[in-house]
Amino acid sequence: MIDYHRIPYVNIDRQKLTNELNKRGAYFSNVAVWTIIFSLPLFWLLDVLFMKEEWLYLLAIRVIFFCISYFFYFFGTRRRWNYQLILNLVVGANVCLMALVCGIVPITNALPYFLLGSVMMLLLNTTVFWKPIFAQLHCAISYAIIVVLYSINSRMVGYGALIANGGGVYFLVSAFSCFIAYNRYQVIKRETEKNLIIEESNKRMLEQNEKINDQHHIIEEANRRLKELSDYRQNTLNIMIHDLKNFIGSNQISIDLINRKSSNLTADQKEILSYITMGNEKLHYLSKKLADSAEADSGKIEYRFETFDIIPEVEKAAISLVDAASIKQVSLQVHLSPAAVMVNLDKIFLRHILFKLLSNVIRFIQKGSAVSIHAGDSDGNCIIEIINKGTPIGMDKLDEYFNRLQAPNQSDYAVTQSGMGFSISKQLTTDMGGTLSYESNEAIGNYFKIKFKLA
Repeated sequence: MIDYHRIPYVNIDRQKLTNELNKRGAYFSNVAVWTIIFSLPLFWLLDVLFMKEEWLYLLAIRVIFFCISYFFYFFGTRRRWNYQLILNLVVGANVCLMALVCGIVPITNALPYFLLGSVMMLLLNTTVFWKPIFAQLHCAISYAIIVVLYSINSRMVGYGALIANGGGVYFLVSAFSCFIAYNRYQVIKRETEKNLIIEESNKRMLEQNEKINDQHHIIEEANRRLKELSDYRQNTLNIMIHDLKNFIGSNQISIDLINRKSSNLTADQKEILSYITMGNEKLHYLSKKLADSAEADSGKIEYRFETFDIIPEVEKAAISLVDAASIKQVSLQVHLSPAAVMVNLDKIFLRHILFKLLSNVIRFIQKGSAVSIHAGDSDGNCIIEIINKGTPIGMDKLDEYFNRLQAPNQSDYAVTQSGMGFSISKQLTTDMGGTLSYESNEAIGNYFKIKFKLA
């Protein structure tokens, strides 16, 4: 195999891997053992058809081996033997029986026995999960028994008759089944390793999510303190601006009063008065700039409205979530108006609304269901509908998700941000003059509707 096709499976708990392999092997061995045990009537039918004189003796031998196989299975299960030991005992007993019958029957009647033995070995090695050495060992034992018994019973005929009457088919098929056993073992082992890595990755992701939630608490507390400091700074700044304006107003009243009596002032006094007037004007200018700065530092979102066609934006949002939908096995069905639907909105925040809403719909709906996205105009409004006919999320849950921004400081909301996108999309839609409504019940499934005025 080329090296770049090899996947380095590192950091796997070998004990856990062994336990998982044993679980899978035990299941497959249980199926194989019961299949072998209850195949007695099929072999007995062969004996009746091709060994009419000795079928009673063969039936007695098969019943004895049936009891031995069942004893190994029952006693081994009660004693909690390893599944590979039980499987090898049961398979070994039946392989020896099959080889024994193939070696003692007349060579002219051996073909159906060899063919059925080939099917048995092929089915066995494509069903069970065990180390390839066991399959090779059972094949070698059956080869030895067949060759020894054939040499004793048909030493005058030659081995050509053995090959021509089914022995060749059995040797070829059983040998090929050993390769199948090897490939099956490697594939299932690699698949089990991959599943363990995925399980471990999911576990680490949950741990990281828990750490993120812990950090979220710290961030929320820091944001609360920063907000308190910001409010204190804003209040202090407003008080200072108010006092400064009062001071400037008082100075201006005094200056105006002096100017009305300027005829009694000397030239030096008039010059000093002009300096005071100029300084008061500068203070007035600075107070105005300070007030403008305080108003601008409000932290509110500034929207940049523009007129554009909303249909391509809905299509882009659906396309961007195709991969997420395929992971959830959700089918996206897009139904868009062929005509342009012009709106006057902030395009960036509209994309944010569509992505948040649609991604959370995909996240919370039933796996394997379908989502229909409709976009068009009606009665002077742009209408965007997202419809899912699967299991309802429930109005209680949707009310909780869509109203989370109204109480962001509650402890239960601080623990997790699950469904926060619903609340964000609703808030942004409302801020831009639109409405976002929703329904969830058994009759209509899950229904979401965004409405904006046309441009």
